Amino acid sequence: MRLTSEALRKVRFTVRKGNAYDAAEVDAFMDELIAAVEAQEAGGADPDRMARLEAVCEIRAEMTERIMRELLDAEKQIAPLMDREA
Repeated sequence: MRLTSEALRKVRFTVRKGNAYDAAEVDAFMDELIAAVEAQEAGGADPDRMARLEAVCEIRAEMTERIMRELLDAEKQIAPLMDREA
């Protein structure tokens, strides 16, 4: 994905069982990132800050993906145990 304010506005996060992330925190992060990208598009952004924001974005995406994989694996292990109680 090309990092533009328009592309970021179209990003939607999936809320999984158990609210795997804090929506308000993600929304606040997205607002800050969109503002930085808009400033860059207008020619007033600090390139070092943009590089840091892009790195943070990538790290958070990877972290979220790992967390979701672990959560889904745990749910798969729990499901058979819960079925036994029924």
